[in-house]
Order: sequence, then structure tokens, then C-alpha cells
Amino acid sequence: MKNVILLGDSIRMQYQEPVGKKLADIATVSGPEENGRWSGYVLNSLRFWLPELPSPDLVQWNAGLWDMGDDYQEGRHFYPPDLYEETSHRICRILRKVTDKPDLPIVIATTTPTLHGDHGDILIYNDILKKVAAEENAAVNDLFSVVAPVKEKVIGEDHLHLTPEGVEAVAEQTAGIIRRMLV
Repeated sequence: MKNVILLGDSIRMQYQEPVGKKLADIATVSGPEENGRWSGYVLNSLRFWLPELPSPDLVQWNAGLWDMGDDYQEGRHFYPPDLYEETSHRICRILRKVTDKPDLPIVIATTTPTLHGDHGDILIYNDILKKVAAEENAAVNDLFSVVAPVKEKVIGEDHLHLTPEGVEAVAEQTAGIIRRMLV
């Protein structure tokens, strides 16, 4: 049985259990009980989370919406694109270093759309993730493309989190990618 770790924000927390059920025949899926919030939080938390989780055969991570936020109304992103890119590279490198697996398969999941305004920032940050994935030899799980065409049906009343139908669609996509990488 393989060990898969999912890391990320509250969207990850929504689909983690369904992904585990879909992969139950080949893998145990786990992740921290805590919300991964933004990329810097994920990076910092790896040293606490990884020793508590099974040694992974594959890790999928994502962070983005918190990075794009302007929580203090400063007219800037919480983590500007250049810092987001640097931190995303570091997450991949540190995952492989801390697990002592230089060839650890990593999947980077893109940020899902919201029902707030346009998606210009999300597309910019997702392009950064795709660039980082190519440079770090990681796969991409394009969750944005799964949700965007049907966002009115699969994003809930808070305009951010997924409905049960959205969770199912994202879990199906995620499990499929992980299954193909593990077998």
C-alpha cells in the first residue's frame, strides 16, 4: 500500500477524504488536520507536519487564494508573485529534502476559481505554479480547469468553497492523476 499526503488550504480539506476513498485499493491518503493557508505557512509547517504523517510515496500540495489576498488593505497581495514563486520552489525542494527522497513524486494543484470578480490574479498565480512544476519536475493537477466551466454549480454560497458536486469533481480529477502516477 502506498502513502499519499495531501497538503493545502481548506479546499484540500474538502476533497481529501473522498480522494482517500477513491484510492483505498492502492493508497492511504493523509494530510494535516490543519488548514495550510498560504504558501509560506505550508513551507514553514512542513517541519511539523511531515514527522507526524506516514513517509510519502507521493505528495500533492496547493496554496494560492490566501497568497493573493489583501487582508490588510495595503493594495498588494499578501505574498506577491515573486515571493509566491520562490516559496513554491522551496516547498518542492524541502519536501524532497525532509523526506530524504530526492525523486519524490510531487503534484502541484492549481488554485480553484471563486465567484468573486474576475480570475486575473488566480490565472497569474496558477501560471507561476505551472512554471514551478516544470522546473521542479512535478506534475500539475489543474483544478482550476475542472471547476471554472461549471463554477456557478460547484462553488457554494460563500463564493469560495466547493459544493458536494464540486468536491466530487475535484476528488475524481485528483484521484485519477495520483492513481496514474502510482501504478
